[in-house]
Amino acid sequence: MEVSMGKRCILLFVFLLAGCVLGGCGKDSYDHKKGEFRLYRIADDGMGLKSTKYQTMVDSDDTVGVVSDLLTNYDTVDVREFEIKERQLFVYFSSAYYSIGGIDEVLWRAAIVKTLCQVDGIEYVEFFVEQDSLEIDGEPVGAMSELSFLDSIGGDGYTQDKYVTLFFADLSGAGMKEVTARLTYDMTVPLATLLIEQLLAGPEKIEGVNTSDVRKTIPDGTVLNSLSIRDNICYVDFSKEFLNVQAQVKSEIVIYSIVNTLCELPDVNRVQFTIDGEQKQDYSDTKNFDAPFERNLDLVSGGSKG
Repeated sequence: MEVSMGKRCILLFVFLLAGCVLGGCGKDSYDHKKGEFRLYRIADDGMGLKSTKYQTMVDSDDTVGVVSDLLTNYDTVDVREFEIKERQLFVYFSSAYYSIGGIDEVLWRAAIVKTLCQVDGIEYVEFFVEQDSLEIDGEPVGAMSELSFLDSIGGDGYTQDKYVTLFFADLSGAGMKEVTARLTYDMTVPLATLLIEQLLAGPEKIEGVNTSDVRKTIPDGTVLNSLSIRDNICYVDFSKEFLNVQAQVKSEIVIYSIVNTLCELPDVNRVQFTIDGEQKQDYSDTKNFDAPFERNLDLVSGGSKG
């Protein structure tokens, strides 16, 4: 498959084999208290990341100093400033950041995030260009963790394969079924965003899936305005069309098809909804829609795995 730069490509296939692991670098044995870190860089072949041991001379209790020292290893674009708030690091780059394109930008960003998330007290990193949140293809990237990235690129050079579980309504609209599929995607777009886009498109867009026992949950016309992950909460903002009540699907099924799908990601355990940037107290007959939702598998009636 040939994939052009800057174009997202989503292909979903049902898989019949149980289990597939796309490996990361795993836990390292470096003692961060002694200033030892795994420093990530783009691999020589440009197809993934490599790492080397890095020893900082900064006191490990000086979080700001450690971050500053680690950032000196990344001089592709000038870092204007950074700040740390509630375990999240905000890094501000000059406008020259956007001169980095394609897979180089993805890998360079992954290297920095995976390096900095080793620092005690930092769980998430968010990039800003000048004063605006980094955008890729017009969509904000948002907060990133070390789990936001894989360590290598797929065989096509610009795509990555990932096995995912999606939740759709059963035919009664009162329960859910899971669909396990292989997602081949353009790495410039966060996986969480692609999962939501697939839910928006519906199960019929998954190639090879028998859709006779599942149905779409999200109302037609709904647009994903933004998505970000912070402190293991995925913040999802939909357009007002999401509020359109569907007689054939219960409101809690709509909500938990999204929540259960996103909570399959390793860095998400709750989902918070807003509509056009505002919290809503109720969603149809579901109360407390303004509170974060946790996974609920009691509503799942059975799998649809091909």
